[in-house]
Amino acid sequence: MKRYSSIIFSWSRHREHLLCNRLPCAILQSKGSSTSDSEFAARSKYQASTSTAPAAGDAASQRAVLALRRFLEDKGDQIMEANNSKPEQAHEFVGAQSSIDIDATPNNNDGFGTPRKTATISQHSSSSFTPECAEELKPVVGMIFDDVDSVEEFYKSYAHDAGFGVRVGQQKKQVDDVVMWKRFLCDRQGFKSKKGTNSTNPSHKDTTSTNHSNQNSKKRKRKETRCGCDARIFVKRTSDNKYMIASLVEHHNHGLVTPSKHHLIRSNRRVNEKAKQTLYSCHKASIGTSQAFRLLHVGAGSFEDVGCTKRDLQNYYCEFKNKINDCDAQMFVDQLGRMKELNPAFFFDYDVDENGRLLHVFWADATARKNYSHFGDVVSFDSTYTTNHYNMIFAPFTGVNHHMQSVFFGAGFVVNERIPSYKWLFSTFLKAMGGKEPRLMITDEDASMREAMRFVLTTTIHRLCMWHIMKKLPEKISPHLREDTTFFKRVNSCVWGSETPEEFELTWHSFISDFQLEENEWLATRYKIRESWIPAYFRDICLAGILRTTSRSESANSFFNRFIGRKLAFVEFWLRFDTALQCQRQEELIADNTSIHTTPQIMTTWEIEKQGSEVFTHEVFDHFQKEVLAAREYCDVQGTQMVEGMKVLEISDASNKVREVQCNTSTMIAKCSCMLFESKGIPCRHIIRFLRASKVENTNEQLSSYVIKRWEKNCKRNSVYDSEGNLLAEKPVDPVEAAKKRKISDTKNKFESLVQIAKNSEEGIDFLASSLLNMEEHLSKLVPSVSVTRQQEHEAFLGCSIPTEVDVLPPTDVRTKGRCKRIKGHGDKGKKNEGQNPKAKRKCGSCKEVGHNSRKCPNKNLAII
Repeated sequence: MKRYSSIIFSWSRHREHLLCNRLPCAILQSKGSSTSDSEFAARSKYQASTSTAPAAGDAASQRAVLALRRFLEDKGDQIMEANNSKPEQAHEFVGAQSSIDIDATPNNNDGFGTPRKTATISQHSSSSFTPECAEELKPVVGMIFDDVDSVEEFYKSYAHDAGFGVRVGQQKKQVDDVVMWKRFLCDRQGFKSKKGTNSTNPSHKDTTSTNHSNQNSKKRKRKETRCGCDARIFVKRTSDNKYMIASLVEHHNHGLVTPSKHHLIRSNRRVNEKAKQTLYSCHKASIGTSQAFRLLHVGAGSFEDVGCTKRDLQNYYCEFKNKINDCDAQMFVDQLGRMKELNPAFFFDYDVDENGRLLHVFWADATARKNYSHFGDVVSFDSTYTTNHYNMIFAPFTGVNHHMQSVFFGAGFVVNERIPSYKWLFSTFLKAMGGKEPRLMITDEDASMREAMRFVLTTTIHRLCMWHIMKKLPEKISPHLREDTTFFKRVNSCVWGSETPEEFELTWHSFISDFQLEENEWLATRYKIRESWIPAYFRDICLAGILRTTSRSESANSFFNRFIGRKLAFVEFWLRFDTALQCQRQEELIADNTSIHTTPQIMTTWEIEKQGSEVFTHEVFDHFQKEVLAAREYCDVQGTQMVEGMKVLEISDASNKVREVQCNTSTMIAKCSCMLFESKGIPCRHIIRFLRASKVENTNEQLSSYVIKRWEKNCKRNSVYDSEGNLLAEKPVDPVEAAKKRKISDTKNKFESLVQIAKNSEEGIDFLASSLLNMEEHLSKLVPSVSVTRQQEHEAFLGCSIPTEVDVLPPTDVRTKGRCKRIKGHGDKGKKNEGQNPKAKRKCGSCKEVGHNSRKCPNKNLAII
């Protein structure tokens, strides 16, 4: 009793000082609730400056405050023990919450004594901030709510307007999960517990434990958010199954958030349905989370109206990726299996190792297999792509359709670039295509791939992709040649312009000698394998333009990089790949519609041009029309002779070369020495000029001899079946599902139109908002609301369920950092800085030569003299 009397006496000595410091707070709290950011900041600053603790030098005041707090804490603990059914009453005896630690220091001179509680008070604990807002938003003791969710919604609404966050505190439930009482706290309540320190006293640190943990793991530094604020409400269940606010603490021991930052309070942020759908749609379209958030920001008009931050959106999607991490490969295989069930013409196969980990997988849908039956004579196989998540090789098979567009035949993932992997992939590809080998396959310079083709694709001609080779040329020459435009003109003229092997070899040796490249080992190696990549050596093979046009390889590269160059799991890849493939096929559909239902402009009066416009697709006709115009403007017959029953014409053109056209007089089928028709499938200007000069009566009949089916408008009209009798066509969309999607789309468009109309009037906006509220009430009666879990949201995005049992495991090699790139050319593996200068050397500022700078320039003294 004597101890308490001394406390009270000590407190009375300083109460006048403390009350004087509290007075400005009370005056400020009685002001109106409408405040701007500047007023709010000024008030908070004044409040904090006038409500301070006793001076550090006033030891008696500090001891009195700490003693009083210990006394109140002790009494609060006693009341809590006696009132377990009413825990909130204990807190009414405690002011701003403080952190309690056990001080084992003896309190008497003999070295013995009972350890006492010491209080670590937050730096804000002596300031008091009472929220100011509209009266209807303020919580009041005795308010009744229908359920706990309504209480939470109400208190968060109040907190949002006042400028603080809300956390859910303790609660008590009955056996049937009925909440008996619950607390809702300020989000800065309590103190953050730390490893190696006492959770109730952040100032006491165990340096030994901390140092040990830092050696074992590197932890992210987190900002401290807790300061022991005691603001809260306490609700309890009433006898009529309602919930009543039994008590509340309104004041805070920290400054409140200004109105311009209310949207940044954690409890005010939520990834709403619009944000989720936008995020999912963007990822399907190969648009990342950051760009999705930017789209939300632009659509909402401000960051405040988005409802969440970019980090919230990233965390939401990260949770999805973590959810599918272990079952990713299983879900991918299951998705391919569901596609097979929907359409028997869908083909897929996969292979796993002895531990059940995915090694290889291949798939081709019905449309891809049908495209191969029409355009599979020439196939481009590119394995220079890689996924970033598992480091597996993505290897697509592509070709060229009748519109000269890239077309997809099938694709696979392989775990490595060894011969067994490529053997499995090529064998599975042939199995999907009914055993029909392509006539020509174009690849890069990988030796394993070439060896696998020799075993599996025995009748297929193998050529190298010129785009891959020419793309590496700047890396293999010296820096001064990279800036020499004449050098590249000579190279392109040699590679692309040579029409015969003899002409190529002559031109090649010429520019090698002129630019002193005899010691360049990379160019020497390319010359040794010239027959596999120089067009002059296989001009008699129809390549459908797939080898000669670098823009097509660049286009295919751009197409696949849209959905590969990201940190993608299998199921993420599939969603992006499916969307991109639909876009590719939509482009073909548009081109089909244009070619069939429109007519190109005719530039001459020649009948052969008109006939070509009716047969060829527009893209092919553009090339054919150029040949027709060139035949009219530049081609002249220089001479005619008969050689062994063959009519031979010598025709000159703008290239100053004389072409030789040989024609069988019985069939009237001509063959030109330029071999454009043999390499691209389009009649050349010389053959067109021959047909014109020969005055062939039935031009249409003669033109048909020079039209290959792959370039016709209606080349895909016939039905195609696989070896099992399945029609190679996509299954029609369910009409009910299609009608539902159309209604949803129309409804969204109509609502957007109404918003655009109503936004010009305040009354219009109010009417639209009230109408939506009424509509929501009626809709809830028609369609009962069902709570959707986070996993169900993820499954709706994927279009499949997340399995609980996993038989197919992902590969073990997982990389999660960095953006994946195209693999470096296969022919350069293990060859660094060989025959090339990998980095351009800096030039001298004086003489512009490499190897020295201006200070060490050998011409420096000459310039002075």
